[in-house]
Amino acid sequence: MDDPASVLAPAGREYRGSTTDPLRWTTWSPRKGDILVCTPPKCGTTWTQTMLAMLVNGSADLPDKVPVLSPWVDADLGVSADEVATTLAAQKERRVVKTHTPADGFPIWEGVTVIAVYRHPLDVFFSLRKHEANKRVVTPDHPMSLPVPDSIRRFINDPVDPDDFDKDTLASLTLHYSETVLSGRYPNLDVFHYSDMLPDGHRTVQHLAKAAGIEASAELIDQVAAATVFGAMKARAVDYAPVGGTGYWKSDAGFFDSGSSGKWEGQLSPAEIDLFNTRLAELVPDEKARTWLLAGGS
Repeated sequence: MDDPASVLAPAGREYRGSTTDPLRWTTWSPRKGDILVCTPPKCGTTWTQTMLAMLVNGSADLPDKVPVLSPWVDADLGVSADEVATTLAAQKERRVVKTHTPADGFPIWEGVTVIAVYRHPLDVFFSLRKHEANKRVVTPDHPMSLPVPDSIRRFINDPVDPDDFDKDTLASLTLHYSETVLSGRYPNLDVFHYSDMLPDGHRTVQHLAKAAGIEASAELIDQVAAATVFGAMKARAVDYAPVGGTGYWKSDAGFFDSGSSGKWEGQLSPAEIDLFNTRLAELVPDEKARTWLLAGGS
């Protein structure tokens, strides 16, 4: 399969940050049938990538590590752009790649499937704190390393930084949601919510296969569902976690924190929850859209 995907509309803007580099989009020359997983951080990106990579591969036994087969295409994670481009070009079937960039930050390509995944923002917040604590090299005074009362107020109140979209804030998460889902920019976008995916991994694999137009046998669905349960992925974290096996993480297994929803409950004061709800209503004024972002259900 080597049918280039034509550009139907260019990107609307560039997103960049400490890791995100819009020039790295050139590492991937999209083909019709390719799949782009488009999520904010800590919303089930790696889980979704892995399920899709296995479905495309036709087996839960993948030929390489997930971050190699399915790179974060607009990020510099220490692998040269040429190496990423060569690895992707060598894959002759459909490719699965990922980005944390909102949909207005990349072109609309004919025949490319975009799958977006979201999660309750407060679950994202607590996952981001564990994520930062698991890094071997600590960033001094990182907002996610502060005590929870200081950290949550930074997360809620800080605006989007136009020079560093990688800063983790409620505003950047909701901007992703607004520009990817609520804008209606991308045709045939498939949107998932983490809390809907968790209760039944088997059903989630089925839904992803349908969204990507993959004809998967019942046997393959069973294999992928079994291989991507939380415990199985945590046990093989070096094969699934971004930059796994490089020493970037204190623990590769620690990249997979809890695989749960509602971890924020009981962790914040009533005043902090009120502050969150007020700010979220400002950022996502539509009540129906806001309710879905919190709990899914579609």
